[in-house]
Order: sequence, then structure tokens, then C-alpha cells
Amino acid sequence: MERLKEMKVFQDVIASSKNPLVQQAIEEGGVPIGYNCCMVPAPLLSVGRLFPIHLRAPEVQSTELADFYLSQFNCSYSRCILQAGLDGVYDWLDGVVFAASCVHTQRVEHNLKLLGVNGEKRNYLSYVIDTPRKVFPAGMYALEEDLRTLGGALSEHYGVDTSDAAVAVAIGEYNEFNAVLKSIADLRLDAHPKISGTEWHTVFTACQAVPRDLLLKPLKSLKTALDKRDGFMEDVPRVMVMGSRFDNPAFTQLIEDQGCIVVADRYCFGSLPGLEPIPEDGNPYANLAHHFMEHSDCPRMIEMFDDRIEHMLDWAAAYEVDGVMLEVMKFCDLWGWEVIKLDKACQEAGIPTVRFEREYQLSGEGQLRTRVQAFVESVVMKRLNADLSLRAE
Repeated sequence: MERLKEMKVFQDVIASSKNPLVQQAIEEGGVPIGYNCCMVPAPLLSVGRLFPIHLRAPEVQSTELADFYLSQFNCSYSRCILQAGLDGVYDWLDGVVFAASCVHTQRVEHNLKLLGVNGEKRNYLSYVIDTPRKVFPAGMYALEEDLRTLGGALSEHYGVDTSDAAVAVAIGEYNEFNAVLKSIADLRLDAHPKISGTEWHTVFTACQAVPRDLLLKPLKSLKTALDKRDGFMEDVPRVMVMGSRFDNPAFTQLIEDQGCIVVADRYCFGSLPGLEPIPEDGNPYANLAHHFMEHSDCPRMIEMFDDRIEHMLDWAAAYEVDGVMLEVMKFCDLWGWEVIKLDKACQEAGIPTVRFEREYQLSGEGQLRTRVQAFVESVVMKRLNADLSLRAE
């Protein structure tokens, strides 16, 4: 497919944590709040002057200092985020909000606070949302109250309006942006997608790394350019990638370079699920609590495994995937067990799978390339054998 000049702004954004659009927002009086998990309700961090930033660490190459404070058995994402904090990569943040999603990332927040990272800032807020591990009335009520407490802390620290009316406005703007983003994501449903998996991964990651209002116009321009673009015509396997946090499009590029196209993604900060509209009527804090719990396919949700299996099979059918790639970040407690069960479910459904372990930063490319290439070749052979069988009949 032809290269689009409209992609450049998104590529520039993901190159560094403090990218040009973040700098522009800060210079215009914006207040950046870092967050670690897709269960953190981004609309609540978007009221007034606030804007949420998904914590990434593209600058980090070594975690030598972070390894003094975190075990080598912590995932490399948590160690890279702590290292970035200790290196001053996040010195421009005015606060962080974490979800109690896993022990590894909770330890990052604890160490950032303990070591005084950005502690010299008078109004710096560090908050951990006590997210439940299952959806039930008492848990949803507790989460709603926790979000209201967070709203109060945001108001106290930064002087922003976190009333129900203000949060409702932020939810509406969040839905409007996601509707545009989803219109691009849905292009991958086509038999001849107009956007590659690498391009989509770049766009989606960028949208978590800057104030969304600054990307709305570029996003609409990209959609216009994509609508005019010819679709991907090569007859290559269509795959879905599932697993741990995956915010580096270089991984997707490596996968697609082996002769396939990534048409669906289900990983931390992925789009399946992730672009569903939040209800705008009624209690906005309750809406946030229910939405970010009920639409989560995170393995930490202990009573939703059958739902996650059903969602995976539904997406595999909708996107007409020829195979599923299950990736696990080394030492990821949640996905390490989850992919075993997902692999079994795929096999029972007749969907080819491959599992591979990786680090947060791209490394071991040779081994990964070999695994992906072998998988793609096996899928191609399966398709050829199926075609031969049909012709024989």
C-alpha cells in the first residue's frame, strides 16, 4: 500500500514520551497526568486543563537502576517505567494515577513515591484506584466512591471542576474522539484492509500519548486519506495478536514483515475491547465505574474467563482471521496463565495459534522472527491443503 503523509504526526508522537504535542499542551497551560492501565478512566483525567498520558518508556534501553528496587522477576514494563521515572523522563508530569491491576505496577507507584520522583512539585498527586477483581454491586459502588474521591483530589490539587456536569462533558468528548478512531479501526474488517496492522498500532498508541483534542484534526485527515486509498490486495494470512501490554509498533512491523497482516488486537491498551462508547445519561461516575469494569477483558477479572473466550472467538470470526498470535511479556503473572487457556480454546475451535514470550522493549528479534515466520508458513500450508481438498471434491 502507498505511504500516507498523514501518518507522520502519529509516528512523531510515539518516538518519545515528551513529544511535540505534549510540549505544546503544557506550554498552553495543560496539566499532564500519567496513568498505567486501561482500567484507569481516562475521561476523569481529561476535565478542565488536565490531560491523561499513557505511561510508556521508549527512551529506556537498560533498567540497571530500577533493578535495585524491583525484582528481576518483575515484568520489564514495570522496570522500564520505574527506570524512566528515575532517569527524569517523566519530570514534566504533574501527577500519576495507577489502577491496582497487578502487583508489578503497584510496586512501581510505591517506589516512585518512596524515592521522591517529582516529589518537589507542591501539588503533585499520586493515586492508586482500588479496582475490583469482579463485577458485583458492592464492588461497583465502592469503585464509584473511589472515583469520586479521586475526582475530589484532582479538584483540590489542580483547581479543576470535577462535578458530575464536568465529568459528563469529558465523557462526551471521549466518545466523540473514539467514534472517529473506531471508524478507522473498522477498516480492518474489510477483505482488503485500507490500513496495515503496524499503521493502526502506531495511530492507536499515539492516541494514548497526547491530549486527544490535539489529534482530532490529524485523525480526521487520516480517515479521509484512508478512504481514498486502495485496500491491501495481497493474499496473505490475517492474524489477531493477543496478550500483554503491547505499545511498540515495531513488534507489529516485525510480525507483518514475515508475510501476514495483523487485522485485530486484544492486548493491554488494545482496541478490542477499548473503543466502546460510555453511557452519557445518568450518574457519570457510576457510568465510568461500570464501563471500565464491564468492558475489560483483562485476565485479572476472575469471573469473566468464559466471556473472554467468547469474545476472542467472536472477533476471530468477525475479522476472518487465519490464526492467533499469543504474546506474553516475560514474568507477566496475569497473561502467563491466560494464554494457556486461550491457546486450548483456539485449538478446540480449529484456529491455528503460536505462543511467544518477549520483553517490553524490542529484543531477540531473530528468535521472534523465526517463530512468526514458521507460524505464517504453517497457516499458508493449511490454506493450500484446504484448497486442494475442495478441488479434489
